[in-house]
Amino acid sequence: MSLSEKKLIQTSPRLGETRHLLVNYDEIALKGGNRRYFENRLRKNIRAAIKDLGGSHIQPRFGRFLLRLAGETSLDKVCQRLSRVPGIAVYSPCLSTSADLDSVKTAMDSILEPLLEKGEEPEHFAIVSRRANKELPFTSTEANEIIGAHVQRKTGWKVRLKNPQLPLYLFFVNNDCFLALDRLPGPGGLPTGTTGRVVCLLSGGIDSPVSSARILKRGAEVIFIHFHSHPHTSLASQDKVRELAERILPPGCSARLYMVPFAATQNRIITECPSRLRVILYRRYMVRAAEAIARKEDAHALVTGDSLGQVASQTLENLRTIDSVSSLPILRPLVGMHKAEIINDAKLLGSFATSIEPHDDCCSYLMPPRPATRSTPRQLEAAEESLDTEGEVRKLVEASDVEILRGRLD
Repeated sequence: MSLSEKKLIQTSPRLGETRHLLVNYDEIALKGGNRRYFENRLRKNIRAAIKDLGGSHIQPRFGRFLLRLAGETSLDKVCQRLSRVPGIAVYSPCLSTSADLDSVKTAMDSILEPLLEKGEEPEHFAIVSRRANKELPFTSTEANEIIGAHVQRKTGWKVRLKNPQLPLYLFFVNNDCFLALDRLPGPGGLPTGTTGRVVCLLSGGIDSPVSSARILKRGAEVIFIHFHSHPHTSLASQDKVRELAERILPPGCSARLYMVPFAATQNRIITECPSRLRVILYRRYMVRAAEAIARKEDAHALVTGDSLGQVASQTLENLRTIDSVSSLPILRPLVGMHKAEIINDAKLLGSFATSIEPHDDCCSYLMPPRPATRSTPRQLEAAEESLDTEGEVRKLVEASDVEILRGRLD
């Protein structure tokens, strides 16, 4: 369970078993004429994420979605799922009432009474109103003042407008008002499936899962590829990659995973090529095979977890040498990130504990003692002259096993 999910479980029940959630999306609001396309995709993804939890109804409301839950649907489980759906900026479990202030006062009482019964007394509070319907006979400031005075009379709590310990949210949408205690974070970004298909190279380490998760947040649909050295190495890396891919994928989302046996190609590289160039040669053949799979899957880019200068194969010169074998763009979402930043993201994503479990990585199989930190495409082309490159790539693709994985629901 990720850190964000643990925080979610602590905060989401404060409104009890409310049946309404307001879902605010992120960058979709900036999409102009294409906005409806992105909204429809996000609505489809939300439905898929919570489909197994019971009945629900989702409808657009002034730049957000209103999600109504059926009686048997678990609010906690819905919140956990929404926290992992790209495109969602924030979401709020809400009580619903009409948009007149007397009705809002009555609904606010039903929020305050459980807090008072539990002895939960904040040092200070504030009313935070958002008014999508500008035709209402009061402004957001007036709503803040009137409902704030009501809360203060009922509780005796102090008001603090800046950084209050307890913000009480009022969302006026159409002729309704939705009252909330929390604005819970979603992943943000764009809905998965809106920006095209990419192939993600997934190693089982720390970096590539974070890289894949970042590209999912940019709206991409992903195909995963894992290169393994079995039988020279154990099956641990394959098991890890399955677990990581299921963790990365949003709930309700599925993806294909290509398991590519790389040991035979590595053996020929080890036997026939200079040892200092070994890892760069591995990477060039991985990129070639990944590109062949990408074209087969109608994907338009490759995605790796490279961070500039982190290891010998990720120097600027070596990245250029590796990129030269691909006619597709190679995207590197982590290229400018520090390792500590990547680790922090992995912990928030929930992938870190799995990534650090020991396994034999195919690139570390017979690692040379002094790998080259600088290379040119011409040097590598000369080193590859003894290899049947076209045949090697064809064998890698044909020998691949394809699995269907689905995003975790817990």
